Amino acid sequence: MLSFLLNCIRIFGFVPGMAAYVRIKVLKRKSFYVPGLSHPIFYRPGTVDVSTFREIFLRQEYAINLPESLKPKVIIDAGANIGFTSLFFLRRYAPERIISLEPDSGNFELLKKNTEKYPAIVPVQKALWYKEGAIEIIDKGYGLRGFTVEDAIDSKTSLPATTLDNVLTTHKLETIDIVKMDIEGSEKEVFERDTRWLANTRCLIIELHDRMKPGCSKAVFEAINRYNFDFSIRGENLVFIKRDS
Repeated sequence: MLSFLLNCIRIFGFVPGMAAYVRIKVLKRKSFYVPGLSHPIFYRPGTVDVSTFREIFLRQEYAINLPESLKPKVIIDAGANIGFTSLFFLRRYAPERIISLEPDSGNFELLKKNTEKYPAIVPVQKALWYKEGAIEIIDKGYGLRGFTVEDAIDSKTSLPATTLDNVLTTHKLETIDIVKMDIEGSEKEVFERDTRWLANTRCLIIELHDRMKPGCSKAVFEAINRYNFDFSIRGENLVFIKRDS
């Protein structure tokens, strides 16, 4: 509790940090404020959402040191959950557009609520997958942030899925400045198939999930090695930045 408080104060300043701490940890209110964002952020008190807040806003695991020449205008947030990462990117980079992909209905409702007053963020209720079609969300016991997806068998429980190539086409994008990917093991299928979108990507930030689906790392590195990326690690994420960015 003390480290949470101190980190809130360190990142946000004394008064805003105290306010965020009290609302999240003491009063357990359903919303809190972050300096630099005009509207409250909504979450589910007492759930893994609190840990997600800590990782993204306090530990700042997505505060990547980008080259001076890479000023993000277009970001794809795949596995956007309830929108914390999209809001962090908006606050840090002020891009023109963030496409936020999230398939789970419960997460997506909060994602929409958290982003509806920010026109730059476009929430899309789809899973990132290796093909257009339908997927099923599988709960393997990893909690709210750990739903995995598989090809749909039962149409009654299926959700739409999309590819990065289709996102580029649908939103008329030529270049993606940042692809953030936290898709709970689906990166294996995504990277084992057509990865031509990497040619149009300047920075990839990805969390691997071999513990949930063996073979994720192998698929990602085999695809990445076809392109000219530098590699680093930031928290739980691997960061790939194209050398000519």
